[in-house]
Amino acid sequence: MSRFPVTNELYNAYIKSKGIEHPVKGWEKKKDHPVTYVGWTDAIVYCEWLNSLFKNELRSDLVLRLPTEAEWEKAARGPDGREYPWGNEFDKNKCNVYENGKDGTTSVGLYSPRGDSPYGCADMAGNVWEWTHSLREKYTYDHYDGREDEKASGARVLRGGSIFGRGARCAYRHDNRTINYSEDYGFRVVVAPKLP
Repeated sequence: MSRFPVTNELYNAYIKSKGIEHPVKGWEKKKDHPVTYVGWTDAIVYCEWLNSLFKNELRSDLVLRLPTEAEWEKAARGPDGREYPWGNEFDKNKCNVYENGKDGTTSVGLYSPRGDSPYGCADMAGNVWEWTHSLREKYTYDHYDGREDEKASGARVLRGGSIFGRGARCAYRHDNRTINYSEDYGFRVVVAPKLP
């Protein structure tokens, strides 16, 4: 699991290679903020682009992709199933959420290491909702039930809360039933086995 969400600056390398416009207006002033206004399909295509760049450096059984919902949750909650990446008590000083009064995204890692997960992942609570690979299906998670089919239609799950949310609990599931692009939708990448 990448330590941080994909930033505006990292996303700009992709944008330049494709000759398209950056989704964030004035991103140059927020280079180290998470990229936003990125839809699920955009995130999938970005991962495909990364795979083409690093194809000679990855083992043949691994790819760069969006994390499944279960992978994201494990990275955020740790082995002990925490409510928040840092523990079981909410602390607005460990994440960028509504309660701390910031007016927008902040630099990735601003709350690190105090807000990090047990695995060292930063910004897994607040700042931006993060796309997962998974369709919204009932828990308990079963990756063989079709939820990881990239061609299937339906609402994809976002995790992590955002600047506009309250609390940002690790277990909270959000989906995009009404919108696909938002000023608080971003993503991170995982190096993991190909999905079935």
